[in-house]
Amino acid sequence: MTEDAVSKDTERPDGSPLRQMDTQIRATIAKHVIETSFAPFEEAITSNWLSCMQAEARDALANSVVAEQTEGLSYRAKISGLGPVARSFLLEPSVVSLLSEYFGGRYALSEDISCLTFYDADGHLGAHLDEPAERCSVTIIIYLAATSPDPNAVETGLVLNVYGDSEASIGQPRLRIATRPGTIVLGRGARIWHERPPLKPGECVTAITGCFRLVG
Repeated sequence: MTEDAVSKDTERPDGSPLRQMDTQIRATIAKHVIETSFAPFEEAITSNWLSCMQAEARDALANSVVAEQTEGLSYRAKISGLGPVARSFLLEPSVVSLLSEYFGGRYALSEDISCLTFYDADGHLGAHLDEPAERCSVTIIIYLAATSPDPNAVETGLVLNVYGDSEASIGQPRLRIATRPGTIVLGRGARIWHERPPLKPGECVTAITGCFRLVG
Protein backbone atom coordinates (compact mmCIF):
# COMPACT_ATOMS: atom_id res chain seq x y z
CA MET A 1 0.00 0.00 0.00
CA THR A 2 1.34 3.41 -0.92
CA GLU A 3 1.51 6.39 1.40
CA ASP A 4 -1.15 8.14 -0.72
CA ALA A 5 -3.48 5.17 -0.32
CA VAL A 6 -3.00 5.19 3.42
CA SER A 7 -3.84 8.87 3.71
CA LYS A 8 -7.07 8.43 1.67
CA ASP A 9 -8.31 5.28 3.38
CA THR A 10 -7.51 6.12 6.99
CA GLU A 11 -9.66 8.30 9.22
CA ARG A 12 -6.85 10.20 10.86
CA PRO A 13 -7.18 11.89 14.24
CA ASP A 14 -7.32 15.68 14.13
CA GLY A 15 -4.25 17.81 14.65
CA SER A 16 -0.56 17.10 14.94
CA PRO A 17 0.54 13.68 16.24
CA LEU A 18 3.46 15.15 18.22
CA ARG A 19 3.56 17.79 20.89
CA GLN A 20 5.83 20.77 20.40
CA MET A 21 9.51 20.19 21.14
CA ASP A 22 11.26 23.00 22.97
CA THR A 23 14.99 23.64 22.94
CA GLN A 24 15.62 21.57 26.06
CA ILE A 25 13.79 18.51 24.68
CA ARG A 26 15.72 18.68 21.42
CA ALA A 27 19.02 19.05 23.25
CA THR A 28 18.28 16.09 25.54
CA ILE A 29 17.35 13.83 22.62
CA ALA A 30 20.46 14.88 20.71
CA LYS A 31 22.65 14.19 23.75
CA HIS A 32 21.27 10.67 24.19
CA VAL A 33 21.62 9.91 20.47
CA ILE A 34 25.24 11.04 20.46
CA GLU A 35 26.08 9.06 23.59
CA THR A 36 24.07 5.85 23.08
CA SER A 37 22.37 5.98 19.62
CA PHE A 38 18.99 5.73 21.40
CA ALA A 39 16.78 8.42 22.92
CA PRO A 40 13.34 8.71 24.51
CA PHE A 41 10.95 11.54 23.66
CA GLU A 42 8.69 11.51 26.72
CA GLU A 43 5.01 12.52 26.53
CA ALA A 44 5.61 12.92 22.81
CA ILE A 45 2.19 11.98 21.46
CA THR A 46 -0.77 14.36 21.52
CA SER A 47 -3.79 13.10 23.46
CA ASN A 48 -6.15 12.51 20.54
CA TRP A 49 -3.61 10.47 18.57
CA LEU A 50 -2.59 8.49 21.66
CA SER A 51 -6.18 7.63 22.60
CA CYS A 52 -6.98 6.54 19.02
CA MET A 53 -3.92 4.28 18.84
CA GLN A 54 -4.69 2.84 22.28
CA ALA A 55 -8.26 2.00 21.24
CA GLU A 56 -7.02 0.45 18.00
CA ALA A 57 -4.51 -1.66 19.94
CA ARG A 58 -7.16 -2.92 22.37
CA ASP A 59 -9.26 -4.11 19.43
CA ALA A 60 -6.24 -5.79 17.82
CA LEU A 61 -5.34 -7.75 20.97
CA ALA A 62 -8.19 -10.22 20.37
CA ASN A 63 -6.66 -11.26 17.03
CA SER A 64 -3.00 -11.19 18.05
CA VAL A 65 -0.88 -14.35 17.94
CA VAL A 66 1.75 -15.55 20.40
CA ALA A 67 5.31 -15.48 19.10
CA GLU A 68 7.87 -17.32 21.21
CA GLN A 69 11.45 -18.53 20.86
CA THR A 70 13.78 -20.00 23.47
CA GLU A 71 16.90 -20.79 21.42
CA GLY A 72 19.19 -18.02 20.23
CA LEU A 73 17.25 -14.78 20.62
CA SER A 74 14.79 -15.43 23.44
CA TYR A 75 11.43 -13.69 23.25
CA ARG A 76 7.76 -14.09 24.04
CA ALA A 77 5.00 -11.69 23.10
CA LYS A 78 1.67 -11.38 21.32
CA ILE A 79 2.06 -9.81 17.88
CA SER A 80 -0.31 -8.07 15.48
CA GLY A 81 0.13 -6.10 12.28
CA LEU A 82 -0.15 -2.33 12.21
CA GLY A 83 -3.62 -0.84 12.30
CA PRO A 84 -4.52 2.10 10.05
CA VAL A 85 -4.06 4.73 12.78
CA ALA A 86 -0.68 3.34 13.86
CA ARG A 87 0.40 3.15 10.23
CA SER A 88 -0.73 6.71 9.63
CA PHE A 89 1.22 7.90 12.69
CA LEU A 90 4.42 6.26 11.47
CA LEU A 91 3.98 7.82 8.03
CA GLU A 92 3.37 11.32 9.37
CA PRO A 93 6.04 13.68 7.99
CA SER A 94 6.62 15.21 11.44
CA VAL A 95 7.32 11.75 12.87
CA VAL A 96 9.57 10.53 10.05
CA SER A 97 11.47 13.83 10.08
CA LEU A 98 12.67 13.08 13.64
CA LEU A 99 14.80 10.31 12.18
CA SER A 100 16.40 12.61 9.65
CA GLU A 101 16.94 15.29 12.29
CA TYR A 102 18.78 13.02 14.73
CA PHE A 103 20.33 10.33 12.51
CA GLY A 104 20.74 12.09 9.16
CA GLY A 105 19.54 10.78 5.80
CA ARG A 106 16.00 10.06 4.60
CA TYR A 107 13.90 7.11 5.75
CA ALA A 108 10.89 5.08 4.65
CA LEU A 109 8.74 2.75 6.73
CA SER A 110 9.28 -1.01 6.26
CA GLU A 111 5.68 -1.78 7.06
CA ASP A 112 5.75 -5.57 6.71
CA ILE A 113 8.33 -5.94 9.51
CA SER A 114 6.74 -3.28 11.75
CA CYS A 115 4.23 -4.49 14.31
CA LEU A 116 2.07 -4.03 17.38
CA THR A 117 3.35 -6.01 20.37
CA PHE A 118 1.73 -7.03 23.66
CA TYR A 119 3.93 -8.14 26.57
CA ASP A 120 2.49 -9.59 29.78
CA ALA A 121 4.16 -11.11 32.85
CA ASP A 122 5.60 -13.90 30.69
CA GLY A 123 6.74 -11.52 27.97
CA HIS A 124 10.29 -10.43 27.19
CA LEU A 125 12.65 -9.68 24.34
CA GLY A 126 16.24 -10.76 24.82
CA ALA A 127 19.29 -8.73 23.88
CA HIS A 128 19.40 -8.32 20.10
CA LEU A 129 20.07 -6.20 17.05
CA ASP A 130 17.14 -5.35 14.77
CA GLU A 131 17.11 -7.40 11.58
CA PRO A 132 17.28 -7.30 8.66
CA ALA A 133 19.57 -4.32 9.16
CA GLU A 134 19.09 -2.92 5.66
CA ARG A 135 15.33 -2.66 6.24
CA CYS A 136 15.45 -1.58 9.89
CA SER A 137 18.43 0.73 10.10
CA VAL A 138 16.57 2.94 12.57
CA THR A 139 13.55 2.24 14.76
CA ILE A 140 10.71 4.14 16.37
CA ILE A 141 9.12 2.46 19.40
CA ILE A 142 5.77 3.86 20.54
CA TYR A 143 4.63 3.03 24.07
CA LEU A 144 0.82 2.92 24.20
CA ALA A 145 0.22 1.28 27.59
CA ALA A 146 2.24 0.15 30.59
CA THR A 147 0.85 -1.33 33.79
CA SER A 148 2.60 -2.28 37.03
CA PRO A 149 1.42 -2.97 40.58
CA ASP A 150 4.50 -1.04 41.75
CA PRO A 151 5.61 1.52 39.12
CA ASN A 152 8.47 2.72 41.34
CA ALA A 153 9.99 -0.72 41.94
CA VAL A 154 13.73 -0.94 41.33
CA GLU A 155 13.38 -4.41 39.82
CA THR A 156 10.96 -3.97 36.95
CA GLY A 157 10.57 -5.16 33.40
CA LEU A 158 9.14 -1.81 32.32
CA VAL A 159 12.43 -0.64 30.86
CA LEU A 160 14.41 -0.84 27.65
CA ASN A 161 18.06 -1.58 28.33
CA VAL A 162 20.39 -0.05 25.76
CA TYR A 163 23.89 -1.55 25.53
CA GLY A 164 26.70 -0.94 23.04
CA ASP A 165 27.69 -1.97 19.54
CA SER A 166 29.34 -5.23 20.59
CA GLU A 167 27.77 -8.34 22.09
CA ALA A 168 30.25 -8.06 24.96
CA SER A 169 28.39 -4.95 26.16
CA ILE A 170 25.25 -6.93 27.06
CA GLY A 171 24.47 -6.71 30.75
CA GLN A 172 25.99 -3.26 31.19
CA PRO A 173 23.28 -0.78 30.15
CA ARG A 174 24.48 2.59 28.90
CA LEU A 175 20.88 3.83 29.05
CA ARG A 176 17.71 2.55 30.72
CA ILE A 177 14.56 3.94 29.14
CA ALA A 178 11.42 3.77 31.25
CA THR A 179 8.27 2.43 29.59
CA ARG A 180 5.61 5.14 29.87
CA PRO A 181 2.50 5.62 27.73
CA GLY A 182 2.92 8.42 25.20
CA THR A 183 6.70 8.08 25.02
CA ILE A 184 8.41 7.32 21.73
CA VAL A 185 11.93 5.95 21.46
CA LEU A 186 14.28 6.63 18.55
CA GLY A 187 17.19 4.26 18.04
CA ARG A 188 19.78 2.67 15.81
CA GLY A 189 18.47 -0.76 16.68
CA ALA A 190 20.40 -2.50 13.91
CA ARG A 191 23.74 -1.30 15.33
CA ILE A 192 23.19 -1.16 19.08
CA TRP A 193 22.30 -4.14 21.27
CA HIS A 194 19.14 -3.61 23.30
CA GLU A 195 16.80 -5.68 25.44
CA ARG A 196 13.44 -5.70 27.21
CA PRO A 197 13.91 -7.78 30.39
CA PRO A 198 11.18 -10.17 31.60
CA LEU A 199 8.20 -8.39 33.07
CA LYS A 200 7.30 -8.90 36.71
CA PRO A 201 3.95 -10.33 37.89
CA GLY A 202 1.17 -7.85 37.15
CA GLU A 203 3.20 -5.88 34.58
CA CYS A 204 2.18 -5.53 30.93
CA VAL A 205 3.18 -3.38 27.96
CA THR A 206 1.62 -2.47 24.64
CA ALA A 207 4.02 -1.03 22.09
CA ILE A 208 4.36 -0.35 18.38
CA THR A 209 7.70 -0.96 16.67
CA GLY A 210 8.25 0.87 13.41
CA CYS A 211 11.25 -0.22 11.34
CA PHE A 212 12.63 2.30 8.85
CA ARG A 213 15.07 1.80 5.99
CA LEU A 214 17.49 4.39 4.68
CA VAL A 215 16.46 5.69 1.25
CA GLY A 216 18.82 8.60 0.74
